Amino acid sequence: MGDRQTRSSRHLQPSRNKKFDKLLNVLIGVVVVLIIITATYVFKWQDDADQAVKDEPAQEEKSGDKEKEVDKEKEDGDKEPTKEEDKDLAVEEDKPSEEVSEPETSQEEQGTPEESTSDNPIVDKVITNKNWQPTPTTQTGQHVSSYDDKSVDWAEKVATVTSATGIDQNNMIIWRMQNNGGPNSAIATVSTNDKSQMYRVSMEWVDNEGWMPVKVEQLNTLEGAY
Repeated sequence: MGDRQTRSSRHLQPSRNKKFDKLLNVLIGVVVVLIIITATYVFKWQDDADQAVKDEPAQEEKSGDKEKEVDKEKEDGDKEPTKEEDKDLAVEEDKPSEEVSEPETSQEEQGTPEESTSDNPIVDKVITNKNWQPTPTTQTGQHVSSYDDKSVDWAEKVATVTSATGIDQNNMIIWRMQNNGGPNSAIATVSTNDKSQMYRVSMEWVDNEGWMPVKVEQLNTLEGAY
């Protein structure tokens, strides 16, 4: 009985060893496959990393070139003009602009006053102007010359003096306003407030138009002027 069990055990032992060897081979094969897959993945990852390192400097180089081009354009835009360009600009600035010429007018058309001397020692010069016009009047009907400083006729005489001398009424002293030999003729002696300008203005009445200056005498003194 004991011998049979021993022979049976010996007979089963090689079979178990074969199964164990087969399982071991399968496990070894799985491990080898896993190693191969892992190695392939590692090598592929390493190649990708190396390629990325190689590509990065190229991108940086392109970016650097682009920045250089932008800087160059900026420098070109900020570049100061050369001497020749400055000269051309100066010539253009000095070149007179074209203007439309206007026809010349005569002295009478321009209203240029005429000046003459006088035998009177207190008169520096006598001024006349053919283009003087009457001061527009508001008076109607028969004209009566008035020397009342509250009257319309007086105000129009003062306006005529202002027009002929250029002295504003606020800066004017009327030393004398009087008849000048007829009802339609008057003469006024005036000066600026500081007496730096002194005049004697002769005027005549123009029917339906107003008082018109006919002569302005520039005085050097007020003594004997009126």
